[in-house]
Amino acid sequence: MAELSEPLVQTEKFTVMGLRIRTSNAPGDAEVKIPATYSKFYKEDIPKKMEMLRKIDPLFAVYSSYESDENGAYDFLLGYAVDPNTKPLPGMELIHITPQNGRYFAIQPGPPEEVVPKFWAEIWNHPEIPKIRSFQTDWEEYSEAGIRVFLSTT
Repeated sequence: MAELSEPLVQTEKFTVMGLRIRTSNAPGDAEVKIPATYSKFYKEDIPKKMEMLRKIDPLFAVYSSYESDENGAYDFLLGYAVDPNTKPLPGMELIHITPQNGRYFAIQPGPPEEVVPKFWAEIWNHPEIPKIRSFQTDWEEYSEAGIRVFLSTT
């Protein structure tokens, strides 16, 4: 990812329901809490519980409510897109994502627990991307087609 070639797009509004936590990139925080959220998500069989509620298939990992930038606290929600009027299942929350400008990035194939952290490290160390990120709402999409990441940017 040497140069920034991904086109600027505007997203549509959509709603995601899932498990939410508050975390940060401080050592020992997100690197523990986010995998624990994935573990709980599958241990409680949430994909099955949400089967009839899903609007579209990708699993979304949504980053929102940024305190500042990648150094501040933020919300992480793991779930699926649902109708905006859906009542949250017990223990789950909704996030309504408004239209915003940003860029989609495809992640190289491989085990998500390896390729996703590597992607985020590249983003944080990229010479251009940190300057144009708007820290509104970002997300990862996990589907049979692969993994892609949306970053809200200017």
